[in-house]
Amino acid sequence: MLKSINIFMKLYILLIIVLIFSAMIPRCFAGEKGQSMVHKLVINGVDRSYIVYKPAVANTEGLPLMVVLHGGLGNASHMEKRTGMNDIADSGRFIVAYPNGTGGRLPAMQDQRTWNAGSCCGRAMRQNIDDVLFIKRVIEDIHSRYAIDTSRVYVAGMSNGAMMAYRLASEIPDKIAAIIAVSGTLAVDNCDSAKNVPVLHIHGDQDKNVPFDGARGEESVSIVSHRSVPDTINLVIRSRQCIASEKRTLEGNIQVSSYRCSNGALVELYVIKGGEHGWPGGRGPDKKDSAGQFSASKQAWEFAKQFSKKQ
Repeated sequence: MLKSINIFMKLYILLIIVLIFSAMIPRCFAGEKGQSMVHKLVINGVDRSYIVYKPAVANTEGLPLMVVLHGGLGNASHMEKRTGMNDIADSGRFIVAYPNGTGGRLPAMQDQRTWNAGSCCGRAMRQNIDDVLFIKRVIEDIHSRYAIDTSRVYVAGMSNGAMMAYRLASEIPDKIAAIIAVSGTLAVDNCDSAKNVPVLHIHGDQDKNVPFDGARGEESVSIVSHRSVPDTINLVIRSRQCIASEKRTLEGNIQVSSYRCSNGALVELYVIKGGEHGWPGGRGPDKKDSAGQFSASKQAWEFAKQFSKKQ
């Protein structure tokens, strides 16, 4: 009888050890998912900051970089949580940067930030903040810290951040290998200099902030009248000599138009039927999309990873 009790106690203790060890495993793996760090820069006498996420890989030298720009009245931390891009970076093996735009004057509005994308938006536009210089310095700073592959720097942006991505492609095309614009249109009048930068544009046809057909959105807090998506695409392909587009429909009621050009880089337009203003596949209560399982973050990487700049 005593022997049976001892065996039972040993089995019970062994079970407890197994359960404790099993509970620790996810924590260990979570620690291996990489880490986020905040870095600061001074641009034209103004303190600026960005978050960088480094995946947990054996060698982080020579990795691509994806710069992800928040929307108007957003911020870097919110964008990092919203997009889920870090998970894509873990599997795709690239570094992600989330820069902060310019906040409002009042303390309560410091984390409600905007980009000077041209004709939009907010305090950044009104004060003519040099956000092109800022993003350029962010790329350089990350290169000095992590030795990224500078031929594979990509920019993705949401709303006002998408507008900023277009401006970066237009003004520093030699630094950008591809851009992904989500729920935001062109806010500069000429992007011919960006003709060698591949473009992926994702937009819901029921967007009430940056309307698909242009004008001021009925749910927009900005007084800006936005350029339409068709007009944006026409300006983008104007100097690329794109003769025709291939169209197909994906699951989730997404219509895809691919513009293959003889004098410039690929342009793709994803129109989400019934889609509203948001980051498709994003996280949080503010996500708005009708694209089913479609992920803007996953598609951004699938598109971008095809391209690199000639050195």
